[in-house]
This record gives sequence, structure tokens and C-alpha cells, in this order.
Amino acid sequence: MGLRRIGVMGGMFDPVHNAHVEAAKLAIQVLDLDVLHMVPCHVPNHRSAASASAEQRLEMLRLATAGIRKVKVDDRECRREGVSYTVDTLVSVANDNPGAMLVLVLGIDAFANLPQWHNWQALFALGSVLVLDRPGSLVQIDPALEMDLQYREVNSVDRFFSVPQGRIWRLSEPKLEISSTQVRESLNANSTAVQQIPAAVEDYIKANALYQNTAQSQD
Repeated sequence: MGLRRIGVMGGMFDPVHNAHVEAAKLAIQVLDLDVLHMVPCHVPNHRSAASASAEQRLEMLRLATAGIRKVKVDDRECRREGVSYTVDTLVSVANDNPGAMLVLVLGIDAFANLPQWHNWQALFALGSVLVLDRPGSLVQIDPALEMDLQYREVNSVDRFFSVPQGRIWRLSEPKLEISSTQVRESLNANSTAVQQIPAAVEDYIKANALYQNTAQSQD
């Protein structure tokens, strides 16, 4: 029996939407993960604060992923003081799961700007990175990341897990075109056609009067 495969997928989840759910299911399926930790960011480093509270975003995430095997809604960043650095989260997950192979699941936009993250090179010493790309995307990769991409990138699950950490796999997926910004704008406009979020999440948002007259913030 091989080492446990543990995924970590962070984000503001403000609110969680269908593309987040699709990304989680895709990562679990393609990588045959034992568990995927979905970790809402508490105090972001490079963007504005969330519109919804940490507790509300955690609850929406629980509603959105209810019934999805192998998803664990993880509140460790919401319980931690200070800026929510991903490297600290990976260290924490690694400490909880000695010997496991860790995978950080990122969208292409976040990955492209990875060198702007705190202690970003340490991420590759802790685990590998699955990048969920959009078909035909023309995202400009930060030049500081190009060399890492050249010698870390692989294109199969076997090669991805052939070493304990340090791999990058860019996987193209056409279902990930929704953004939380678009969802907030639809909710703020009282749109009746918000089909980008799970029904249980939409009900929760309405019941708690979230995202009404909110200023546009980052995804």
C-alpha cells in the first residue's frame, strides 16, 4: 500500500461556487486522493478581506460539499492568528499526517503569481502542486517561476507521484470559468439566475442576507 495522498485547496470561498466544487472533485478523482482539505483563508495577504465572516464561509463550504466523499472542510486558518500563509498551512497539515504526500491544488491565476507568495519556494519542499488550468488560457507566468516549471512539470499522475514532493502538473479543465466576483455581483443585483452556486449555499445566503450592496472585492 502506498503513502497517503492528501490534497490542500485554499481560497476565500466568498462564496463557494460550483467551479470550486468541480475543482475539488476533479483533484480527488485524477490524483486518487485519500482526502482533500478545503481551507478557507482567514486573513489574506494579497487581496481585500472577505465579505462574509469566516464562520459563514465555513458553513457555506460545508453545505456545498455535503455528500462529497473525501472532502474535509478545514478551519485551521480561521483558527490561526495573523496572515493566512499557505506555507504555514502545509506545514500544519504535514505535521498532522506524518509521511503523507501533500498536494497543493491551485487555479492557474494563483499559480502564475506564486513568486509573490510568502516563502513560496518552501512549498515545493513540502508537497507537489496540481494546477487547474483553463483550455487556451493566456495567463502570464511570473518569470521567477519559469525555471521551476521547466524542471518540475510533469504530465501524468505516475510521474507526479514518482517523488514525495516538488512536482507540478498543469491539468486543463473547461468547467472552471466561474469566479466568486461574478457570483457576488449577481447576488448583489438580486439576480434570479444565480446558477453558479449550489442550491443549499444560495438558500443560506438568502437566509442570512449576505452579499447585499457589497462592494466588489477580489476573488
